Amino acid sequence: MPTQHEGDSSSRRPRANTTFASLSNLNWRRHAKAEPLSTPQTPATQTPPIISPSELIEALTPPAVPGPANARALANVLSSCAPLPRPAALNPVLASLCAPSSPATLQIAGYDIITAYWENVGATLLTTADRMGYFSLFLGQRIAWSQEMWEPRLRALRALTKAGSEIIGQEAQFLRILKLWIEGAFEALLLTDACVEQVERAERERCIEAVSAFLASVLASAEIVARVPEDELSGILSFYAGLLERSLNVPSNTTPPESSTPTSSDAPYSASSTPSRPFAHRRHPSSMSIPPSQMQAPPPPPPKHPAAIAVALYLDHLHSQLKTLPPAHLKEVLPLLFRALAFYASPLPRLALTNQSATSESPEDRITVMLNSLFTGPYTQSCMLILKRHLFPPGAGAEDDVRVAIARSTGAHRQLRNYIRRGLSTRLARAYINRESSVSYTPSGAPGHMDLEIAAMERAWPKDDFYGWDAAKLGRVLSKSIEAWIDHNFGMDLGKDLKEMMESREKILDEAAGTLKDILQELDMREDNLVMDDDESTAVGETLHALASYVYPLKNADESPFIIPLGQPSTAPTPFLRTLTSLLDRDHTMFLNPLLSTTLLSIADHLTDRDTAKLPLVMTEQHDLSPTSSEWLTNWKNILGNRTLLQKDRPLTRQATMTALSSVYDSVMDMPVYRRPLADLVEEFCRRQVSGPQSEDGDGHVWWAVLGQEAVLRAVEARENEDAPAIEGSSVEDIIDILALAASTTDEFEESDILIPVVDHSPSSRPSFSVGSSTVASPVVSRMQSEFHGQSKDKESTMPSVMSLLSSFTSATPSRSQSQHPREDRDISSERHTSPPSPSHTHTLVFVPRAVSAATALITVFSQMAFTPYALVRENVRLAVNVFRILLSMAEESKSARARLTILQFLMRLRADRDHRLYYADAGHDPDGHIANLASLIHRNGTLSRGPGEGNAESPEIPSDDKPRARPQERDGRRVSRGRGGRLSSSASSRSRSRATATILPAPVATSISKPREPIWNLPESLPFTISDVNTPSESLVSYHPNDPENEAILPISGYLTALVNILEKEKNWEILSYVLCHLPVQLANKHLFCGPKAREVVARLVLTLCTGLVNGDLAAGVDRWPHNLKARDAQGLAYHTLSVLISYKRCLDMSRRHMLVEVFERGLNGQPATIKCCLHALSLAAFELPSSMTKFLSRILEKLSQIMSNPDMAVHIIGFLSIVGSLRELHANFTEGYFKMVFGVALQYLQHHNRSGSSPTISWALSQHVRIMSYYLVYVWFLAVKLPDRPRHVQYITRQLLLANEGNDEIDEPTEVCFDWLARYTYASADPRPATASVLSDILMNPTEHQHAPPEIALSEKSWILGNSIVTIRALARLGWVEVVSRRPSGVTKFLCRVENVPLVSAGDVDPDMVSIPATLLLGHRPSAPSNPQPLDSESPESETPPPMQEDGVRPIFTDDGAADADKPPPPDPVTGYVWSGSAPSQRRKEVAIDPSFFALQLSSYPDSVRSRQNRRIADSTALPRMFRVLDHTPVIDTHEVGIMYVAPGQTSEVDILRNTHGSPAYTRFLEGIGRLIYLRGQVDVYVGRLDPAHHGDYAYAWWDDIGQVLYHTATMMPTRPEDPDCTQKKMHIGNAHVRIVWNDSGIPYQFDTLKTQFQFVNIVIEPHSLGAIAAFSNNIHENEYFKVTVQRAPGMTEFAPVGDFKLISAESLPLLVRQLSLLGDWFTSVFVKTEYDTKRVEMMTNWRQRLQIIKRFRATQVANDGTAPDAATEVEGIMAQQPFRDFTTSY
Repeated sequence: MPTQHEGDSSSRRPRANTTFASLSNLNWRRHAKAEPLSTPQTPATQTPPIISPSELIEALTPPAVPGPANARALANVLSSCAPLPRPAALNPVLASLCAPSSPATLQIAGYDIITAYWENVGATLLTTADRMGYFSLFLGQRIAWSQEMWEPRLRALRALTKAGSEIIGQEAQFLRILKLWIEGAFEALLLTDACVEQVERAERERCIEAVSAFLASVLASAEIVARVPEDELSGILSFYAGLLERSLNVPSNTTPPESSTPTSSDAPYSASSTPSRPFAHRRHPSSMSIPPSQMQAPPPPPPKHPAAIAVALYLDHLHSQLKTLPPAHLKEVLPLLFRALAFYASPLPRLALTNQSATSESPEDRITVMLNSLFTGPYTQSCMLILKRHLFPPGAGAEDDVRVAIARSTGAHRQLRNYIRRGLSTRLARAYINRESSVSYTPSGAPGHMDLEIAAMERAWPKDDFYGWDAAKLGRVLSKSIEAWIDHNFGMDLGKDLKEMMESREKILDEAAGTLKDILQELDMREDNLVMDDDESTAVGETLHALASYVYPLKNADESPFIIPLGQPSTAPTPFLRTLTSLLDRDHTMFLNPLLSTTLLSIADHLTDRDTAKLPLVMTEQHDLSPTSSEWLTNWKNILGNRTLLQKDRPLTRQATMTALSSVYDSVMDMPVYRRPLADLVEEFCRRQVSGPQSEDGDGHVWWAVLGQEAVLRAVEARENEDAPAIEGSSVEDIIDILALAASTTDEFEESDILIPVVDHSPSSRPSFSVGSSTVASPVVSRMQSEFHGQSKDKESTMPSVMSLLSSFTSATPSRSQSQHPREDRDISSERHTSPPSPSHTHTLVFVPRAVSAATALITVFSQMAFTPYALVRENVRLAVNVFRILLSMAEESKSARARLTILQFLMRLRADRDHRLYYADAGHDPDGHIANLASLIHRNGTLSRGPGEGNAESPEIPSDDKPRARPQERDGRRVSRGRGGRLSSSASSRSRSRATATILPAPVATSISKPREPIWNLPESLPFTISDVNTPSESLVSYHPNDPENEAILPISGYLTALVNILEKEKNWEILSYVLCHLPVQLANKHLFCGPKAREVVARLVLTLCTGLVNGDLAAGVDRWPHNLKARDAQGLAYHTLSVLISYKRCLDMSRRHMLVEVFERGLNGQPATIKCCLHALSLAAFELPSSMTKFLSRILEKLSQIMSNPDMAVHIIGFLSIVGSLRELHANFTEGYFKMVFGVALQYLQHHNRSGSSPTISWALSQHVRIMSYYLVYVWFLAVKLPDRPRHVQYITRQLLLANEGNDEIDEPTEVCFDWLARYTYASADPRPATASVLSDILMNPTEHQHAPPEIALSEKSWILGNSIVTIRALARLGWVEVVSRRPSGVTKFLCRVENVPLVSAGDVDPDMVSIPATLLLGHRPSAPSNPQPLDSESPESETPPPMQEDGVRPIFTDDGAADADKPPPPDPVTGYVWSGSAPSQRRKEVAIDPSFFALQLSSYPDSVRSRQNRRIADSTALPRMFRVLDHTPVIDTHEVGIMYVAPGQTSEVDILRNTHGSPAYTRFLEGIGRLIYLRGQVDVYVGRLDPAHHGDYAYAWWDDIGQVLYHTATMMPTRPEDPDCTQKKMHIGNAHVRIVWNDSGIPYQFDTLKTQFQFVNIVIEPHSLGAIAAFSNNIHENEYFKVTVQRAPGMTEFAPVGDFKLISAESLPLLVRQLSLLGDWFTSVFVKTEYDTKRVEMMTNWRQRLQIIKRFRATQVANDGTAPDAATEVEGIMAQQPFRDFTTSY
């Protein structure tokens, strides 16, 4: 028995600690071998001695010292002993063993004795007193729990009380013992810093489970419960509640300390988690040499959180007592359950029809089930009252801990959410069943779908009949609780716990937000198209509005408002903010009260610009902003009163608001009862903007435009309803005053950050959300994204026209539920989800300052009053004039530079037609690209806006066929280096250009100490205003009235011009000054705008201001901040362009100012290249318009030109200027020899530069060839201007300069040879370059057939000689004694008719002497006088202006009297002797006289000069002469040009209409009379007529010629328009093939470069009136045609060659002279351009003279090659015989 007892004891003891006691020995692989290891320890042959119970009792009874072995032996014996000893015998032993001071082993043994004794069937029954005594053994323990002792002690108590059934009278003590044991075991689990091993923790959990189960079994007995006092029963619930309260204070993330026995989960790297090498060899576990003792056991399950244990205890006990629980206990039960629910709250799944019950009994599920049972039980109302109370934060006097209160409220909100979710699930299930049932009925009416899910049925109709939720009550409570929690102040004494409080509060708010999310999700899932009722929509709307207010105090780390990431809820930093964001990002079509848009408006500070921009659009679609809503004005007041919503950093929102305002205002424009209140709100808003901080307003052009339009409408309505009672509201004058005040102020951001980069950050780049301490109650949120979101908007306003009327009230109004959210907004959101933008993605938004918007509104008022039918009312015109004066004042005095610029942008586009009627020019205000060119000089344009076919003089162009341009090379063959030349700045322009436009990049801005102003204007311009009636003359407003100067309808243009003068004098802002300087020249070209005596005075002042400013250098000297690379000289360079236009205002200037103009231009030749070019063009114009002033300063001008002629870029302009001056004889009539040499030096200087070895020209090849040709042309023009006696004195200088130009060459080049030949022709004579086609003498001498005895041939003999570069032909004529000498040279042909007086008049036997030849020589050159009254052009007589020379038949009667009587005739000579003349010389005697041509040549030769004789070469073989003469004579001796002239009648744009014109205006006719001479084409031989055929092209044409060239004008109006040629092909054949065309444009429309469709589209010289208008083009009023504008249109790729720039104004009398010179220059350059294949090939241009030289040279070379005898073959002979070669003159003559 003792052995058995000992074995039982040993087998039972490990059971008390079996969980982890021998984990290391539980390896199943070693189990078979492990058992034999213990067998040797206890030999089977040894048997312990058997001791009786009495002996053991005696051994253990005091005063004996008890031993553990005896005590365990006694326990083993008593378990099966019979009979048992009396209890009294055991009492001393038990008292000794179970004493608190006894060792644990003895106490365990004592409890085992109690267990063994009272579990024995033979144990005696105890009395109550005995049992109380035994209870003392359990109550006096000092240690509440011991790992070794708890289980024996529990067994002992169970045995003593018979499993709790025998505790009568000891119920309280019994319960106290069990609670003490539970609390003892539970205590250590609450210690987060206690070193509790996993084995001990598991043992404590097992102890709690066992003791609590024992307690529950006891309380399950109704008999026992009936004996327990009420307070004791409540104490048990309170005891469990206390454990739960204490366990809930333990952090949920607390983990127990590591066990002494390491497990795989504790190791930092486990075998499963350690990465292994691929393809590595792995050993099987059986092959590992690891001892069994080192094999690790499986890890124990993770320990439970003490709250899980406490929740289970509490819920089990509560469930058992639920039916008998008094309602008063709900006040303690529900708060604790709320707190526990908050502790275990986890994210709830989405609502679904399927059963979502948890498969595992988690604490959260058990708590939820318990709460649901309470809330659906008999105490529902009490529970709801308690729930509502705990939804709110604790009051000020509450004693509860703040954390506990927050946890309870969190649980209460979760319970409310679960409660509502249950109702939503029920409603969703019923809707599903109804839908399925309705679609599944059979034709008989019986349901066809009977197998519906049971779970759905149970959910739809639960047992507790729960359906829905009371939105009217609970919704109100929910929203109020949210407001209370958001407004709750946790106090400032929390310190570091503030962050925890904030996070806890967010959990509460997240539960409320989740509730709303569930409600809306249920609404989305239902397919019955039902909407929320009013109560539910109000509950959701108010709650959402309250939740949104939480973000009010949220700040980023930089103190900026926290931004809610709508469209990307997942990027929000906290769960609550993510939920809130998803709610706020819902579709606006859902009806809420308040509306979702209203809620978003309330938190506009925390939304991006992109998100707030949707709100006005949505509200507009839902008709919340139109009069269809009763709250529309309130809504507008809320929007306009929201300072955040309309700040300058929200451009998209402002744009959306302005779009909505514009739309609504347009819709009510014709309804003053609605329009005026809205306008009053806008006016109030604008008034606040003006009076408030200046930085509040930004791009708000619409509300200012509304004010402007309202001023117009009220002004019109006031005139229409003068008798009606006054309507409340501001007057027109008040509105104008507000606009003027706003336009005069400036914005804070105007000077620095108008261009705001808007960065759209990527969600991935956003830092995490964090809460930190702050000095204020508002939490601080770390910055997660930029406040600025949105795409760039267009510079131009997208505001609908305020004149358009929307028919929104006539169409059916859709319900709010039908209003759809904008699709584009939803797409943007989806895009942000799928492809988040890059953090570096930046948009640039251009804001319009307030002053600009106000100025724009004033411009609108003026334009409406001036250019619309409103102008017919006198009061409206007066208002327009007043507004115009305000604009002038603002242009000078406004503090906003941008507002001033806006006003100038409008004013400088005003124009006047020929009737002085005012109009606004929009796109056509710069038809010639002059403004663009000026802007390029100061780097203010990206792409030049040029006229058709025009290039830019500052940089060459690329030809239209995209071929590379041929550029001059250096002499050593290297390509010309780029970057040289006279450019304004090397960075200002590029050497390459596109086909039709040039791109000039702005200069890079360098960092400087004084930061330059940012440019506020650039080309192309984006105007902040829109004028609807452009190019429409005003009905009443004029710039000048000749008959009524004081008329009210006259706009004070003089005041405008005065303002411009003041700006030029005093302006400090470069932006304003540069804009005026760039735009003023074009506006001044509209001369009808500046008429009248007042304007003339200001024009004179303008000239004086500019001239003195340029001369003194103080123009633009007051500018305070210059842009980079710009100085005052650049502004002064622009001023020259204005002065060039002011030349046309010469009638406003006295002589001193005219002289001042020319002097300023002369001084400008010292400036920059662009300035020099402008001054040269102006001086070219002044040569025609200011001749007296030009004469005065011409010598100084020539000196300047000689200094700058070496600049190739300026050469073409200098030569153009000198060619014009050379054509005007009055300018150089008083020139001295020195001045002429100066001109020749200028022309020849370029030739020297061009031919200089190693030079690097920077201009194109075509232009260089053109300049080279024109340099020689300049020599010819000015040499002919020298008087004939003075010409020889200049030959030496010209010769030296020409030779210097050829220095370094072996021979002079061909153009120089031509020039020398030309000088030889014109130095001593001014004869024509070729002989007359017919004369009296030549006609008589060349037609000897009338003489009977004369030979039939014209010449008897003929010989030719090559003399240098000429071929001289001498012919002996048939006329006796007459010789013809013809000299053919490159520069012309000279013909002499000579008579040798050594030949007698009458030869032998001549009976009919020549009596006509001698008198005919006297008539040579005499022609009959032209009639004094020539026939008009339309006369039928085709007589030419120049009569033909007299013929022989007309000369002979003069010297012979055929009608005289025969008696008066002298007697006939003797047939034999003939006449005998008295005093006859021997040579005159009758004999046969013959003359060889060599006789004449020999008489004029230097024979016997040996040197000169050898240079003369007679052409022995004359067979090649006729062919050579045909080729040479076919080449003209002067250069010929063909130029087309077309007239464009009013309104014409097509080429056929233009070509069919047969006459033009009187001004056009006067122009034709001045451009050339009228010639008769039929039989014309003296003037080059090209290919004109009188049969097809008419009998007359205009031509002009001099000794250098000839121009034939193909005039379309002079060519007949034939019915058989409706398309005017014959006209187009000549005019279209002309390289240069002169276009007289009276159409009133800008002439397009390609109007005439032809491949020869190169240069158009367009002449048109400087002002457009209604006066007929055929008016003969000289004042109306006083000045004309001349522009030169060039083909793409052609550089500038004409000295007119973009345009020039020229008087009518000087117009033909200028156009003639331009046509000559244009045809020269075009010929070179075509020859070089559009400036792509290096081909030299050949003049006619040079071609003639080459013909002569080739013939001479041929003759030398054919001549076999060398001239010096006999030089070896010495002595006198050496003279034989040259003494024998027959070899040369």
